[in-house]
Amino acid sequence: MNIGEKIRSLRVAKLMTQSELAGNQITRNMLSCIENGNAQPSLSTILYIAERLKVPVGFLLAEEGDEIVYQKMNNLSNIKRAYKAGDLTGCRGLCLLSCPEPDDEIRLILAECDLGIAQDAFWSGKARVACRYFDEAILYANETLYPMHHVRAAAEVFFRYMQRLSPTLYSDALDESGGACKWNSPFAEYVDAMELLDREGEVQMANYPCLVADEQCFFAVHLRIRAKMMRGGYAESKALLLELLNADDPLNEIELYAVLSDLEICCRETDDYKEAYRYANERVQLLELLLRDN
Repeated sequence: MNIGEKIRSLRVAKLMTQSELAGNQITRNMLSCIENGNAQPSLSTILYIAERLKVPVGFLLAEEGDEIVYQKMNNLSNIKRAYKAGDLTGCRGLCLLSCPEPDDEIRLILAECDLGIAQDAFWSGKARVACRYFDEAILYANETLYPMHHVRAAAEVFFRYMQRLSPTLYSDALDESGGACKWNSPFAEYVDAMELLDREGEVQMANYPCLVADEQCFFAVHLRIRAKMMRGGYAESKALLLELLNADDPLNEIELYAVLSDLEICCRETDDYKEAYRYANERVQLLELLLRDN
């Protein structure tokens, strides 16, 4: 890309007309000739245009291989601003626009953005979308020189849980070697405890400090209910599940699926087959939504 093409590309991206960019120092016709490659701007003209476009002069003068560096420098403040504001989708877009071939720093930011976007997608009931972003986060984390073991550790927890929803929710990026660190969170403890409960039929809540610290969170409450179910307390568990279902704070799609699944079991075990059939239908319909592609 020659200097004229760079100027035109930046001007169009900033929604400026040739007259607006030309200002009062050069003519619009001269700018048109520069953009079309029919004229070479003087150094003073380059300085003027760079100031009007708000880019480093070095970007306009750079060889093709150096353009990415200047483009990143020009957008890095916007990238950081978007990330700090929690606009992860916008931040990710700026990273990819600024650095089509990301360096280590941009890969780090992309991995963090993808991890956050994946978790948001999961909790909003878009499980397949979450899978794609978790995998992308893992790939970016693997490519950067920065230590980002938490990305893989968090993704592993979510994929383990998503396998409980459907075997079609799997990772293309995780291997069998296992993570280098553990992701500590109430959800991670919940997944660990649910798996132990399935294997052994009981859990000790004291072994899960995050859940003990917030014993009224959904994960802690649901885990206690599942433990009652394993001990045969289906009638009491059904009443507790209905309290969760009808609480003032609505359940998200993932929580709702867990509650509907257990209500189906409790109703069946207490011979309430009509309600079991109803909850089974609601669960299947919700699963179809969880497995949608967008």
